[in-house]
Amino acid sequence: MGFDVLTFYAILGCWAVASFLLTYLIIINRPEAIARPEGREEQIPNAVMRIALPIARMLAPLHRNAANTPRGRDLNRTLVRAGRPFGLTVPEFLCLRYVAIVAGALFGWAIAFGFTGRGDPVYVAGGVVLFLMLPGSRLKGMVEWRRVRIFRDMPYVLDLLVLSTEAGLDFSSAMNTVVEKGPSGPLVDEFRVAHQEVTLGKSRADSLRAMAERIDLAELTSFILALIQAEQLGASVGKILRIMSEQMRIKRFTIAEEMAGKVPVKLMAPLFVCIFPASFLVLGVPIYLKASLGGLS
Repeated sequence: MGFDVLTFYAILGCWAVASFLLTYLIIINRPEAIARPEGREEQIPNAVMRIALPIARMLAPLHRNAANTPRGRDLNRTLVRAGRPFGLTVPEFLCLRYVAIVAGALFGWAIAFGFTGRGDPVYVAGGVVLFLMLPGSRLKGMVEWRRVRIFRDMPYVLDLLVLSTEAGLDFSSAMNTVVEKGPSGPLVDEFRVAHQEVTLGKSRADSLRAMAERIDLAELTSFILALIQAEQLGASVGKILRIMSEQMRIKRFTIAEEMAGKVPVKLMAPLFVCIFPASFLVLGVPIYLKASLGGLS
């Protein structure tokens, strides 16, 4: 009996730990854990990644040439668009999937042992498939979060550039003002990288094009192309910045209105699935009980 109780609590503990890890990886959003490209060795706030990353980096030599393949180059572009999370390289990200496979197998085994009392291969295979999809889906989520954050920060950053240029500063000094006083986020980080490249001797047009390629956001790309063209033609940079800032604000309001218009349609499913059945139960059960017990008269 004592052994059975001990086994039960061991299974329960494994199931709780596995559930916590799964919830931590899927549900909890940690955008602040996205490391800057130059901050590879900074402290990682994600407890799961503190365990998984050293293992992935030890296995990275298995894929030392992966970055030179077409698939590796595509993956590297995705990592760059995500802000190079945790300083990951292509070999390290591929080996992170191996760590996910092992974690998924342990998770499936714990679930199987908790429900059936034995290691069912179906549960193990399900856990492996689930955890194998986590790194890719998490990376796509980081790319999307980064794009949304940059799109939201663009009007404020553009306004700061407009004020700086209209106050008499050149564009390089205006970029430095954005880096020093702009809102913390991926857009300011990218401006910091571009400003450092200009300081080291790279042309401003090339550094801005590289920034547009790293972010891969249509609105930012059009802004940078208009800025480069204005600089080449000798047009007023401040006027171009003000026009682009107004266009970005109009587009933000338009997208917000579209999202607000979609809310009633998206609420239909929760209404039919959750609210309407509960309302019918509240109204119908008393009538049914009264009719079945003593009639409605």
